[in-house]
Amino acid sequence: MPNRTRFFSRTLAAAGTAAALALATAVPAAAAPATVEQDVAQLYQDVVDLYNGLPASALSGVDRLIESPIPHVGPQRQAAQGPIPGCTEGSLLTYANKLASQLTPLESQALDALSGLSQLYVQGVASDKTPQVFGTDGQYTPRATATIDKLRGFWDIESWNIQLVAWKGTDLGSQAKMAQTFSLGLAPAKVKAAAALATKVLYEVPAMQGGRNPLITLNAFSAPADSLGGKRVALGDGLLDTVDFLGFDDVSVESVVGHEYGHQVDFAHDNHPRNESSEMGPDAYGGYFVAHAKGFAWDARTQQEVTYLDASIGDCFHSHGTPDQRKAAGAWGEKQATSQGNPNRVVPTATMIEKFQKEYPKLMPPAAARG
Repeated sequence: MPNRTRFFSRTLAAAGTAAALALATAVPAAAAPATVEQDVAQLYQDVVDLYNGLPASALSGVDRLIESPIPHVGPQRQAAQGPIPGCTEGSLLTYANKLASQLTPLESQALDALSGLSQLYVQGVASDKTPQVFGTDGQYTPRATATIDKLRGFWDIESWNIQLVAWKGTDLGSQAKMAQTFSLGLAPAKVKAAAALATKVLYEVPAMQGGRNPLITLNAFSAPADSLGGKRVALGDGLLDTVDFLGFDDVSVESVVGHEYGHQVDFAHDNHPRNESSEMGPDAYGGYFVAHAKGFAWDARTQQEVTYLDASIGDCFHSHGTPDQRKAAGAWGEKQATSQGNPNRVVPTATMIEKFQKEYPKLMPPAAARG
């Protein structure tokens, strides 16, 4: 990540008389208050330094639901190729990119720093040992809690230590939480000032909406045991708000948490594909879960809505799968649940992974052709 910190020249007004000049040189002038631009630039640099100070394995294996329209600090997955001819990205990505395009360069830089900082907080500091509140007003908490409880009993992987944590932009307003976050990798002498600056920028840039700008938390992610903070699923308020706005509220929490838990299924079997099946597989596992009699046993209409939500997060850069491919993966998983002879049997996770990997080339001919 290049250092994009801006440097600003300062000018001093010349004194009108020799006496005024003598006074100015004799008594040091008070430092001019920092501008918003300087605050944002300094915060961005602080966050870059924080990421650079993290252990090498801190972000290993962490997989976000979508590639954010804001270019976060820290390591990024690069698209293998693209764009794919004739492909139109999903509606959620289209909407997120529209929101991002309305930001000024200053707002974009502030959002970049704050979103990257908030991700590190929810990954490395937040814990489900304290009550978690999902949704900007807590409206999704019962559904999120019920979903993770059901998933822990559904799949045959070690589950007691998979945390479900709320990703909330308003946490940026707590200097104590930000100090804990900066302590993960920033030089100790800089932590207190950086934490204070983060909360200052949060409120002095109106577009941040005090942490409620949906772009700050318009994502979800799953992290493996050996990454910063250990095994967890993080669910962003901004993502839930956006999915609601797009009309998928009926299935939002269950689908997203089911998908992210699907990454935990892959982690448990050390399955780390370096192609689109890394995202399409969890779509399939999530589809199986919501359609299964021991999952949510959703009907055909609701299952279809889940596949449309899968499609909404598809991209066109051989990164996470196109909308059509994401939809097909989810539908395949649902079909595995509804067509099996014993509706109460849950396919072992190792078998599910193997079955999907065999199906994947049929769902993903462009990827299969690339080899």
